[in-house]
Amino acid sequence: MNTTPVIVIEQLRFTYHNRSTPALHDISMAIPAGQCVAIIGPAGAGKSTLCTLLAGFMPQFFKGEASGSVTVNGAAPLQSPVIDMLAHVTIVLSQASTQISGVCFTVADEVGFGLQNLGIPADLIRQRVAEALAQMEISHLAERSPFQLSGGQQQRVVIAAALAQRPPILILDEPTAQLDPPAVAQLGATLRRLAANGQTIVVAEHQLDWVAEFADRVCVLDHGRLVADGTPGEVLRMPASPAGRPYALRVAQHLASHGMWSPQHPLAVRADELVTGIVATPAHTPSTRPLAPMPHNTGPTLLAIEQVAFRYPNGVAVLHGVSLTIRAGERVALLGKNGAGKSTLLRHFNGLLRPSSGHVRHHGHDIAKLAPGRASRCASIVFQDVRNQLFAATIAEEVAFGLKLLKLDQATIAARVAHTLAICGIAEWADSHPYDIPTALRRLVATAAVMALESDLLALDEPTAGMDEAAIAHLARAIDHMHAQGRSVVVVSHDLNFCAAHTDRVVLLKDGRVVLDAPWAELSADQLHQLADEVGLPLGHACCAELAISTMSPAGQLLCSADALR
Repeated sequence: MNTTPVIVIEQLRFTYHNRSTPALHDISMAIPAGQCVAIIGPAGAGKSTLCTLLAGFMPQFFKGEASGSVTVNGAAPLQSPVIDMLAHVTIVLSQASTQISGVCFTVADEVGFGLQNLGIPADLIRQRVAEALAQMEISHLAERSPFQLSGGQQQRVVIAAALAQRPPILILDEPTAQLDPPAVAQLGATLRRLAANGQTIVVAEHQLDWVAEFADRVCVLDHGRLVADGTPGEVLRMPASPAGRPYALRVAQHLASHGMWSPQHPLAVRADELVTGIVATPAHTPSTRPLAPMPHNTGPTLLAIEQVAFRYPNGVAVLHGVSLTIRAGERVALLGKNGAGKSTLLRHFNGLLRPSSGHVRHHGHDIAKLAPGRASRCASIVFQDVRNQLFAATIAEEVAFGLKLLKLDQATIAARVAHTLAICGIAEWADSHPYDIPTALRRLVATAAVMALESDLLALDEPTAGMDEAAIAHLARAIDHMHAQGRSVVVVSHDLNFCAAHTDRVVLLKDGRVVLDAPWAELSADQLHQLADEVGLPLGHACCAELAISTMSPAGQLLCSADALR
């Protein structure tokens, strides 16, 4: 790898307009060409600010005061117009939908749109578009409209458009947030390949296990300051890191606490290190009793999905005869690849979408026969893009809005708002505007707003996307609270480890059909194989498969327990 720095940052400080506290404090670092650098840290640490600044967006686009110096591939982003930086750096922002042009009718045209604006010859555009689509494994979507895609598919499209640019420096802000696990692994392999060919990669990311796999170097930001900089092993093993812990490290620590990890072996930060450490530890029975089987939920049927099919007005058929029963108090993980139909199915839970055929029944009553407002009381949904749900002037008003529509008295509204904000860990932000807090925390605001309604069922669509460990802990506490109240929770997520730790049952969608439905603790070998082929396995289950041990053995139960992932 070339050691000549292609990015040089010296004493960089940036303060947004109308803010008193700098978003970045005296950052200094040098990044050589061909290096994969991960920028990690808690919500609000300054990761996105640093990424957009390197791309030339500040202070020209996002206003503020900057000091220090920054050089990116020989250009000066603090002084250069954004358009002048295009030859040096391309950035993919955290919200894919904000980067779709809106003027292209097909995915292929969208991926080639930037190249057309740069005047690239048509034959070369077609070649680069085909290669980028193949790299992101979306060649089959080439003739689809970008607006007919799922959030994860749109994310692949905007990354493909960036790859087609072939910039010397590629910056990605939370690129894995909506990608399914196979796509996340494929993206990591693609970035490693690009770096090997001399391209410099900078990624702001919360998925620390993925960071451990792909990054050459990890930099930790906390309150705008660079607090750690080193190899993944060095940085991710730091005690009490503000960025949190990889799942592999959590499992290794859990095994160590039960005598199944050799004190002489470094704690794992990657899945392969976890397997190696287990093999290197002298075999013995874990110092714990085997876990008791998870009791079956015998509560009354809350929601019954009966042979539901759905086709959008544009003709795209998404659901094909889906049948699913959710009981009161259940915690269900709804998994599947990007485009499998998960978000579409969620929107049937409260009548936002009505089946083309089939029925959705809440406590035996067909939702199709209820008015939309009444149906929404059956189930509440937190969408993938929470910007569609946040509109009030303060967070407290946001949470109170739905309660006012229910015509509750002021004392009840105030009590529910205070209680829900506390559970979600955002009480200190009550008087802030929802868009004045870190992006990841906005998901907790939307979650609090729908939790306060106390619907029978809460559906969360990609709730952990972009969240740090602290925010995820608050989300987990909210789910536990609803479960304790006997309310049902359905989680659509690509975070398999979160689902294994905080849900009891897994439902797998494939091409708009339910192909697997079972409690996590009772997955058969065939079902585990099916799950692995489609979306992958939670870390403990994957280790059992690698070690060829049963998930029901004492060691397997220890690896697969929810406590191991918390």
